[in-house]
Amino acid sequence: MELDENTNPFTREDIKNFHKLAQDNGAVFTTKSLVNSIRQISPIQQFKNINNDEDEISSDLQLAFPSIPEKDISEDRKSYETVDLVEKIQQKFPKHELQFWEFQEISTCLPEVVIAIGIKAISCKFTLDDKSIGYDHAMSISTRDFRTMVTNIRTVEVALGTGKKDKLSPSELPCFKKLFKSIVAAKNLERGSILKAEDMKIKVSDTQSMCGFYFPVVIGRQLLSEVDEDDPIFVSDFDGLQHYTHYMPFDDPIPEYTGFIPEINLGRPVNFKSPCYIIAEIGQNHQGDIMMAKKLIKLAKKCGADCVKFQKSCINEKFTLLARNRQYNSKNSFGTTYGEHKHFLEFTEDQYKELRRYAVKKVGINFTASAMDPVSFDFIVSLKVPFVKIGSGESGNVMLLEKAAKAYVPLVISTGMQTLADIRITYQTVSSYHNNFALLHCVSAYPTPPDEANLNMIKTLRKTFPNTIIGYSGHEVGSSLTAASVALGAKVIERHITLDRNMKGSDHICSLDPSQFSKLVRDIRYIERNLAI
Repeated sequence: MELDENTNPFTREDIKNFHKLAQDNGAVFTTKSLVNSIRQISPIQQFKNINNDEDEISSDLQLAFPSIPEKDISEDRKSYETVDLVEKIQQKFPKHELQFWEFQEISTCLPEVVIAIGIKAISCKFTLDDKSIGYDHAMSISTRDFRTMVTNIRTVEVALGTGKKDKLSPSELPCFKKLFKSIVAAKNLERGSILKAEDMKIKVSDTQSMCGFYFPVVIGRQLLSEVDEDDPIFVSDFDGLQHYTHYMPFDDPIPEYTGFIPEINLGRPVNFKSPCYIIAEIGQNHQGDIMMAKKLIKLAKKCGADCVKFQKSCINEKFTLLARNRQYNSKNSFGTTYGEHKHFLEFTEDQYKELRRYAVKKVGINFTASAMDPVSFDFIVSLKVPFVKIGSGESGNVMLLEKAAKAYVPLVISTGMQTLADIRITYQTVSSYHNNFALLHCVSAYPTPPDEANLNMIKTLRKTFPNTIIGYSGHEVGSSLTAASVALGAKVIERHITLDRNMKGSDHICSLDPSQFSKLVRDIRYIERNLAI
């Protein structure tokens, strides 16, 4: 990491403080004139050599994190490449750029992801032929891989975003319009009725009305008009009803970090110090074929995933009759109406039980599913899964969130199609019962354009909810952004897996095939070792 004294000169006190900070964290501290000798000197020994060389202090300064080949990494040497140290240096010397000066590795994943933590310059060797004689050739990357690395670096730079979300991403709007859930009447309601919880359901409706966040707001309010069963209830059906955010306790302080390490058990403990928990989202990429589903389960295990996940819906509970009867003529359709399409892809309860037995007993991998409605939630819990997933489409469904929270089972909640204000409501709804849940940054676009991925939202969520495990559910093409999310602090990772990205279905294009998924898992584990996260 280079600190250019020509643009912002260091004082002697700066250098002294910088030395101490580097030494306290076991980092390599060097000057440009000593870069060539760095490979043969241990971090601490090198620091001592430079610290005693007053003549060298006046030249340009670098905090160097030389990457070690994977086969040479040992437990006692991995800790000097840390995200925390980068953040400390940035806070201590905010006017200086940081340079990750050189990589000694064949893999390109680390140069691609350190961009996410603030590194501004990268140096790594490339060669025309890695079979040529010489150590440097063996530890260099090919020109083709170098080109790919540069492309991925530029993609990550674009994908970092602002870390803010006060409105939906443009690419999320089609999904929002298609899957938006409205409060509808659970039965015929007369004009003048005082609404009770059991009078309402939250479903996908052809006509958008009040979102699920209004559910606790309208309980006890009087209807100004009659509403038929399964019809949406509108804001105009009440007197003086304001936007739902008006009724939320946003004056509550952001929870302060209490000092304990938040942890969630998803079949194994997941916390800030544990390896990332990697979910292979099969979803409905099985095409309604249980044998294909089993093949994907087996491949997910082989790829190194911790868990396979499906999507469970009770079609009549999730969609209104009008939504089920909507014509669906998409190239990805498995039926002439949306209801027929969803029924085709939906497994029966007996098939789910069979898949769970196969995953847990035969393959040896955790099994779970997303609950798309309250009925499906109860069924998934009955399977004794390690956790239940609440997808982005349900994260604003306060009725389902409260039901799930009251069940006191671990929850993993995606936050696509939500603003930060919405996410706070989701957090407050669940945390009022327990803290055994994780929040995943997500953009509900299939696929997600890199310039809308807004990966810095992971940092925002970590800061806003410091006592909660934060993760990432990605729908982008490729895996470089997902790998970068790990460097930003994501501890739960979810990506779709498919046999073939060209298959029929809207999720395949943003899924990873087995070779891509295997690479992602390898990259994540390599990043964890090198960055000590």
